[in-house]
Amino acid sequence: MTRRQTAPGGAIGIAGAGRMAQALGRLLFQHGQPIVVMASRSRSKARRAARFVGPSVRAVDLSQLPAQADRLIVAVADDALFEVAGTLAEAGMDAGMIIHTSGVWGPEVFSRLMEQGVSCASMHPLQTVANPKQGVEKLPGSSFAVAGKGKAALWAKELVKLLDGQVLTIKPLAKPLYHAAAVVASNYIVTLIDAALLMMVKAGVSEGQGRKALEPLVLSSVQNALKRGTVEALTGPIERGDGQTVAAHLTALKALPKSVQGLYRAVGQHTLQLSRKRGLSKAQATQLEELLEGKAG
Repeated sequence: MTRRQTAPGGAIGIAGAGRMAQALGRLLFQHGQPIVVMASRSRSKARRAARFVGPSVRAVDLSQLPAQADRLIVAVADDALFEVAGTLAEAGMDAGMIIHTSGVWGPEVFSRLMEQGVSCASMHPLQTVANPKQGVEKLPGSSFAVAGKGKAALWAKELVKLLDGQVLTIKPLAKPLYHAAAVVASNYIVTLIDAALLMMVKAGVSEGQGRKALEPLVLSSVQNALKRGTVEALTGPIERGDGQTVAAHLTALKALPKSVQGLYRAVGQHTLQLSRKRGLSKAQATQLEELLEGKAG
């Protein structure tokens, strides 16, 4: 990727050494942003992350970040966010800007920093990043949920634009619900595929064969749902009102862990709500509801 001219605004430091921190850092470095330091609780991890981001990037301790850069990006696990915020506040950060990449928290996690004069915002990439290199490929063009006000929010929006992304403006109090949607659309799809593979293996199909067989079905279903809408894209025995098939499924699923049985029932109940919108009769819906709730004799 061609390096662009460095944008004005001051040095940038990154707190975090994981997949998101590395991918976002490298992308911004490649776009000419002045990424100068990276920090983590583990100095060795920070050094490895710094090498991935750019040849001139240095590794420092978290407490040293405010002295090294006046614009910070915090890309750490949600559970570590409050600890990092406390460390930066105790290090005397009292000016500049800070953005974090958490999906569930807004800028309020930096309340102490805001009181000390720091402009704060959040910028969550609506993208799955399995490893740093994949993140470098996938993040450009993604949507980013931005929450906050002032200079930090403006900076976040500038970064999204730099990455050819789309800004989703989310109110801080709505971030948990927004993030839950992201979890369902990403993590839970993986969980559903895993459950389907468990069923395939129990039916005598190898896991490798199962993945290959399910791929076109999964991709087609997702594409139809996104292009046509979920109601129009829905197919299957619940949509058809086929109670005997659902009953057969539930009987067969007794050979699998209870978590898989519960997953089938829970997802089936929401599928039933979609099917009602498709015109499923009241009698069919009642029969299916009793089956899925375990009330049918």
